[in-house]
Amino acid sequence: MRGKQLKILRIQHDIKAKDIALALGVSKAYISILENEVQQIPKHIYEKWTTYIETVSNNITIN
Repeated sequence: MRGKQLKILRIQHDIKAKDIALALGVSKAYISILENEVQQIPKHIYEKWTTYIETVSNNITIN
């Protein structure tokens, strides 16, 4: 998945960029850079990011 696809997923799950940034330990500006594909997403960030979206998605589905 690329940055723009992750952004679409984030928006679909009603997750704010600041929440992703906090969960990943990076700045909101860095999330923007990655979502707009200015830089490639490092593998360790990508893995944390997708895990976070999955976790939030599953919590919303359960509730």
